[in-house]
Amino acid sequence: MKKARRPPIEAPPPGAWDALEAIAGDLSGGASEVARALIAWGEGWAAGAPGTGREALVGLERVARRQAALAPVLRVANDLLIELERRDPEDENALRAGVGKTAAVWRQRLDTARDTLRLHLRRALTAVPVVYTYSASSTVQGAIEDHFAGGAWFQVVVSESRPGNEGARLAAALAARGVPVRLGTDAWLWGALEADGALVVGADSLLPTAWVNKVGTRALAARAREIGARVVCAADSSKFLPSALALLPRSYERDPGEILSDPRPPLAVENPYFEEIAWEALDLLVTERGPTRPRDLRSGDIPVARALRDVTGTRRRS
Repeated sequence: MKKARRPPIEAPPPGAWDALEAIAGDLSGGASEVARALIAWGEGWAAGAPGTGREALVGLERVARRQAALAPVLRVANDLLIELERRDPEDENALRAGVGKTAAVWRQRLDTARDTLRLHLRRALTAVPVVYTYSASSTVQGAIEDHFAGGAWFQVVVSESRPGNEGARLAAALAARGVPVRLGTDAWLWGALEADGALVVGADSLLPTAWVNKVGTRALAARAREIGARVVCAADSSKFLPSALALLPRSYERDPGEILSDPRPPLAVENPYFEEIAWEALDLLVTERGPTRPRDLRSGDIPVARALRDVTGTRRRS
């Protein structure tokens, strides 16, 4: 007689800390994708996902600090932290309800902005025969797909975007939709730019004096301006960092192991993913409001969570 098999032991569901730690450590997703993952966590926690309020507070602070280079992630984390801090820490139902409400507001805002921004970007691409792009922006990808599906004919030129190769994945996704795409190396893209096209990129953050995108964007923008091609940045206003949050230290560095797995001293490997590009290098900024002047992005002061005030320079409440 065969011994009955025991059913497999299922791992316990991840607590709030584990789920937020995964978001804090996501170094491959774009700003919008990581922000949406954080929003989804908030909705799930509000609906009863495991994790204490204390775990959520600590985890959200970690997300804000680790992902400070991605403006919408920082802003969502800050707002969720404020909801937790303003409520009774012993009233878990109220904590979850507040987080869920804030997450829902952010989801609605991002969904509305995404659809409107794609429409405005499509209008900006009217009669553009070649769209040059770099790295991978979900906004730019969506607008290109919509524009092509609407009957426009144009060609997309993109580079692989090492070391993450997100540009190669973008090229494959667009080609699967029937969009004519040329893919090459990052060094090749600089020489492939021609005056009849437009360099169209996204942004991970919008700052008062610059926008932040994949390292290499600055050189491409300078080359495009030199030969007379337009430089277009497409990003919704959630990517603008108000001054209070812009003070939070931001690291643009990523894992050096992506370049060389086992460097031996005195060799030092650097792997910066992002860089700041001055607004002067830009011809057109497109947001959900349409063509937008960078100075019009500025807003008044916003509340900063107590957990973040020590690093933003804002004095803690006594």
